[in-house]
Amino acid sequence: MRSRSRTKAGSNGGGVMRIAIMGAGGIGGCYGGLLAQAGFDVTLITRGAHLEAITEKGLQLVQPEGDFTVDVAATRDPSLVGPVDLVIFSVKAHQNLTAIPLIKPLIGVETTVLTIQNGVESADEIGQEYGAERVLPGSAYVISNVISPGVVKQQSPFPRVVFGESNGEQSQRAIAVRDAFLKANIMAELSDDISRVLWSKLLYNSPANGMASAARLSPRDLIEIPEGTAMFKLAIQEVADVGTPSGVRFGEDDVQEAMDLIAGRPMGARGSMQADLESGRPLELDAIVGVVGRIGRKLNVPTPIFDILYTLLLPHIDGTRENR
Repeated sequence: MRSRSRTKAGSNGGGVMRIAIMGAGGIGGCYGGLLAQAGFDVTLITRGAHLEAITEKGLQLVQPEGDFTVDVAATRDPSLVGPVDLVIFSVKAHQNLTAIPLIKPLIGVETTVLTIQNGVESADEIGQEYGAERVLPGSAYVISNVISPGVVKQQSPFPRVVFGESNGEQSQRAIAVRDAFLKANIMAELSDDISRVLWSKLLYNSPANGMASAARLSPRDLIEIPEGTAMFKLAIQEVADVGTPSGVRFGEDDVQEAMDLIAGRPMGARGSMQADLESGRPLELDAIVGVVGRIGRKLNVPTPIFDILYTLLLPHIDGTRENR
């Protein structure tokens, strides 16, 4: 199935939510394409050949049961967009130093910033710049990649996102954002304990990405080896040992659930950092792997496996010269 549509700023009246996607790669492009197709006033912030293709031909989203192309606004310059209702912050975490200041033109009096980055520190970093009260911490659950300029492939059956207020309240703005996602056929959930959501993702995502990248094997391939199974369990336990004194108590059931999630992945399916490593792109090493040891040292919790993984992958953190 193919369709084309266009959503223009203000074309559906003053009540249309204005949304900017800061970082319209695999995940941001997937959510942005679906939101634009649903009639929201969406602008994708991206660059390079991807931007050129979207500007010329629209954004194509390839899904498991079909695809569509939506003619959506795109630019590399947020100052050309102006204040919006919602910024979905989905750049790779290693770009935060430059990307966080860039969204300033998008921030108005009532703008909400939803961060769906990897790790557990993104909301604090954005909050330091624009105020914690503006930020909705969240987590993305979708396997989606840019397969060619202007073309995003969604591999997960259903895109999903979980977010919530840091204080656990179900605010009107959080409900409005959830409803927008639902209208766009994105499974959206509000959490009253978003810190646990973020740490629970870290519990499996950090070992899966870190170990698989170091081994140059997919997580599922590696966990099939008995020694790989044992190492995964130790790595997951390290995250749990750091998360518990950070305010998110983990038990044996949580460790086993993380193991099951890794074991349930398709054979050969790679994590985002492993894909970046193999393509010579810069790595989200600090947000996915380094965070465990960094917080562990503050809490005097040893993290020997993650310290080794970080050291092994550190030489590749900036990618190859042509991809920096």
